[in-house]
Formats: sequence, C-alpha cells, structure tokens
Amino acid sequence: MITLTYINGNVLIWNADDWQKLREEHRIVGALIGCLAHLPRQDVFLGLPMVLLSEEVTLLLEQKVARLVCYPSLQCAPRNDVRQKFQEYRKTMYEQQVECFREERKRQVSSMIDRIVEGKRRKLLGLGSKKKFAHTENDSSVQENLQSKNDKTDTDLIDRDALLKEELDKIKSIDENSTLVQTFTASAWLSEEDATPVQWKYPATSTENLRYKTFKNLWENGYYLTAGQKFGVDFLLYPGDPVKFHAQFLVICIDRNEALSATDLVALGRLGTSVRKTVILSSLLDDGNSVMYQSLQWNAPF
Repeated sequence: MITLTYINGNVLIWNADDWQKLREEHRIVGALIGCLAHLPRQDVFLGLPMVLLSEEVTLLLEQKVARLVCYPSLQCAPRNDVRQKFQEYRKTMYEQQVECFREERKRQVSSMIDRIVEGKRRKLLGLGSKKKFAHTENDSSVQENLQSKNDKTDTDLIDRDALLKEELDKIKSIDENSTLVQTFTASAWLSEEDATPVQWKYPATSTENLRYKTFKNLWENGYYLTAGQKFGVDFLLYPGDPVKFHAQFLVICIDRNEALSATDLVALGRLGTSVRKTVILSSLLDDGNSVMYQSLQWNAPF
C-alpha cells in the first residue's frame, strides 16, 4: 500500500516508486516541489517530494489505495540506533567509493603503462624528449652506443611488471571528507513503528464537498486533473497524461444557487478564449451527489 506522509497540513509522497505507481496506475499527478540535486538553481524542472491536492488524498483513501500517516520521530533528534545505522552507512559508502576510485586509477595506469615504460627507457638512455632524440639519430657513433644500451635496458634494467606495481602503489585513497553523499528523498531508517495513522477530515464544508465530488466524477470518467491556481480556477482538466497533453478545460466549482453577473460570465468566457481552453462550471444537483456541468465559450461580435 502506498504511504502518504502528513507534514504541517500538507500530504506528501517521498518514495519514487509510489510516485510512479500513482501516476501510471491511478492517474494521480500531484505537484512536484523538490529541488533537483544536479539542477539546483532553477525551478522549471522539479523533483520529489510531491504534494497532493486534498481531493487526491481523499480519493486515494476512499479507494483504499493508500494510507495516511505522520512520523513524530522526524521532529525529534535521531535515536542512538538510527545514528549508528547512519554512521555505518557512511562508512560503507566511503569504502565502496575508495574501491571504485582505486579500480579506476588502476585502469588508467594500466592503459598508460607502455608510455610510462617508454619514458623510463628514454630517460635511462639519456634521450630526454623526442626533440632531443631527433638531433642525435643521424650520428652513427651515438646510434651504435644507444643500440647497445637499448638492448641492455629493455632486458635488464626495466621490469614492466615491477614498474606497474610501483605505479599502483603510488595510488592514494580519497579523503573521507571528499566522499560523495547521497541525498535521500525518503528516509532509509524509518521503521513501521514510527508511523502514526492520521484521521483525514476532507471534505468538511459544502464548498469542499463540491470540489471533491467534481474531482471524483471527472477522475472516474478517465481524465487527469491538476490544480488550477495559475489560471485562477479550481482544476485543469487533461484528456491524458499532462506530460503528453495540454489542458483542454478550466474547471470552476460554483454553487448552483450562486448568482453570476454578466460581467463575470464575460470574464470567464474571455479567459477561456485567451488561453484556448473551454471553461466548465461545475455544480451539484439537488440530490447532493450528481454533478452538473455547463461550458462557456466567448464569441466576439466582430
């Protein structure tokens, strides 16, 4: 069962698997509010945690897809056993990174050992750089002397395996303060005993009931819904996953007995036209359960 975490009046999803399951299997989108570790200085692409609408929480609890809990232990200093587990984890991560670092350095040294051997050989022969060798290669007496030294050096003076071992012994371990630290989105040390069930009381008013009935009805008809604050409405309605589709409808929940002035109707119609979406007014019928919809579309006289 998916775990919903209640924190300071907000309901959050911290687990990546739960987030994916909600989106793919239950058409619950929510809103990502976390900062991406590798892109910290922007707010276009966000990551976990995901905050849920109150309507989404009620629907998930009603469908018995999720449970709502809080973790009072997160508001206190970590227990000694949690501290110990954390320190052991840090130690294990450091040892694994040291091993990976040494293996990578070994690979680099092994791939360059032939060049290192050549450099040692040239140094023993007194050749120095290739530029210096170019000035001496035409001197026959020097060439004969180099040839004799070359034979002796290759066979007696340079041991490739010993040189490789020597270079590998020079590899130093990385400093513990330089260890890469994983940024968790979900606590790895919370136990089931830490979870405390939360009583969810939404919807509690007639306005909240209208919003929830509207959300549930549209969700049951296969739509995706997200919060509509950026357009000044209650919900944005999508025919498919918001990653693939633009919102087609702006949903506004309004009591059927509430009067709308002509100015308000014109404003709503023009809002939909300006953003190329259809405005839908949602109200409850007299039975208090059935939802009625009315669409608005602005038609300019010229």
